[in-house]
Amino acid sequence: MLPHLADGEQIEVGPGDDAAVVRLPSERLVVTTDTLVDGYDFLPRTTAGRWIGHKAAVQNLADVAAMGARPVALVAALSAPVSTPASSFEQLTIGLAHRAEADGARIVGGDLGRAQQLTVTVTAVGALEEGRPAVLRSGARPGDVLAIGTDRLGRSAAGLALVLAGRVRVDESDPAHPGIQLEGIQDPAAADLVVWHNAPDPQLSLGWTAGRSAHAMMDLSDGLIRDGGRLAAASQVAIDLDEQALAPDVRALAPLAAELGADPWQWVLHGAEEHAMLAAFAPGRVPPGFRVIGRLRTSQAPGRAMTLGGRPIVGEGFDHFG
Repeated sequence: MLPHLADGEQIEVGPGDDAAVVRLPSERLVVTTDTLVDGYDFLPRTTAGRWIGHKAAVQNLADVAAMGARPVALVAALSAPVSTPASSFEQLTIGLAHRAEADGARIVGGDLGRAQQLTVTVTAVGALEEGRPAVLRSGARPGDVLAIGTDRLGRSAAGLALVLAGRVRVDESDPAHPGIQLEGIQDPAAADLVVWHNAPDPQLSLGWTAGRSAHAMMDLSDGLIRDGGRLAAASQVAIDLDEQALAPDVRALAPLAAELGADPWQWVLHGAEEHAMLAAFAPGRVPPGFRVIGRLRTSQAPGRAMTLGGRPIVGEGFDHFG
């Protein structure tokens, strides 16, 4: 187990100097970085500053957790137009800090600059327990089961569908409690789906706790099919998803899909930005917090890494340059 360090011991030098000094609970550093850009990763008037910060934290903390490491510290670089209200920076920082602290990490510094559009870049630092191997994408084996660390898939994609349909407006008159206005939508779950898209809240601690028994793991950032395919390729296996295991996810999204004329299976199979832990385990060794959604087999047909009930799957998931 990693030794516990109180905040005063862990952060020797925090914000305010040229750089932070962080005392890691082990010598094994895990580091990752990611960026959110206005107009690409979020749209004006459809999200809130607090949610942008929350999302920026989650997508970095998830990468650390997926390696089996515990997050320790974050640094954030914010660039924005000169017209950006000071309250926007404040709320974004609050969202970033609160979500980081939920997983035991602290913001220890960063940078603020001027740009033509709001850009948030976060770097997360974590520590991997001594003697414990990092959990890679490449360790899955034929005969393993595929499991996901969430009770529902497709929520972020459904929320994004509402945003792209022009049905969402966010009211930040109370920045601490943003309100959602939906146009012409009857599904009572719709507002929660928008919140989940703007500020996903997966159980990341599964990465460094329950993930101890995982043969392979990654976070679900670009969709079940694309990310599952990456795990399959790295491990040289094929994955057959269980249609019945995913059916409840589809049914939960069906009312909204009917309103928008969409296919809920597309949201479940290809929806990005869930950031839940996706892992391969030996049968019978799936820890609490994960649920089995497929099985791993020997790879025989190139290009057929992912199937659903033995059938080919149409679509590939999110691509930043697609």
